This record gives sequence, C-alpha cells and structure tokens, in this order.
Amino acid sequence: MNTINATQNDYRHRKRKAAQLPYYRVQYDLPLGDTPSVRTCLESNGLWELVTAPLREVYYYKVYENQKRKNFCAIGWPNENGGWEIRHPRYIGCIGLKGMTFIAGKPDRLLVFIDLTDYLCWQYDHKNDFPSILILNHLEFLPAARKRAAKFVSVTVGFDRIPQNLFTNGV
Repeated sequence: MNTINATQNDYRHRKRKAAQLPYYRVQYDLPLGDTPSVRTCLESNGLWELVTAPLREVYYYKVYENQKRKNFCAIGWPNENGGWEIRHPRYIGCIGLKGMTFIAGKPDRLLVFIDLTDYLCWQYDHKNDFPSILILNHLEFLPAARKRAAKFVSVTVGFDRIPQNLFTNGV
C-alpha cells in the first residue's frame, strides 16, 4: 500500500499567488524622439528616418502585488479602441483594448498591413504616396478589415503571410 503524508500532499497542490497583477497601465505618451536618449538610440540604429506621426514614446507601468511599481518606456502607437500597440525589447503586445489602426488618406484607395512595421517599410519607399492605411495589429481583425475594405474602390494588401484572395473575394 502506497501512502503519502497528508502534509506533503497538501504542499504539492497548494495554489501559488501571482507575483504580479495581470495588467499594465499607460501613464503618458510623447512624440517619438522627444527624449534625447530615445532619439540617440533611433539615430544610432539608422531608424530615425522611419519615424512617422503615429509612433509615440509610451510610458507605462506595472504594479506588483507587494505594491511595488515598475516603469517602462517603449515605442507604441494608438489603436482605434483606445489601446496602445507596444514594441519593447521584452514586451510586444497591446496595452488596453485591442483594435486596428486607421490612418486617413485618399478616400478611394486603401492599403492593408498586418503590423505597423510592414507599413513603415512601405512608407519609406513611397514617401509621396498617401492612400488610406489600415493596420490590423492582430489577425483576429481580418473579418472586420474585409468589411471595411469593401467601402474603397482600390484595395491593396501589403503583406505576404495571408493569401491575397482573402480581400479580393467578395470585395
């Protein structure tokens, strides 16, 4: 007969408390490059030329259960639902509500991208082209993007990971 000491068994199945609360909070944002150290970093990495209006310096924090607060700074851009899409060396994701990002341009022409980085690469090569831009930020918004694309005369998909016909069928 195999018996296990009750105290050892209780110890093994004891639930652990989370060390941190499961959310981040945005404190404030600044135009990208306002902080000298951020601008120097972008310039030294050859990225300053890619800086555009929707990119911001986002200052946010996380509070741990012991009420200690840890502050972060990252590059981010707002989405349509009031959330922030964040890019940090240790965190890539959304703070707040997920959503798409829309940049108004020509009312009859739309370019669709999965991520802002895809858009930035395209924009660098097309500085004098100003179509409306829709950035999915998350693939779960693909059905909503299809509905939105139907309102435009010309729709171009600017990514390779999704078959092109997802937008051409029924649009």
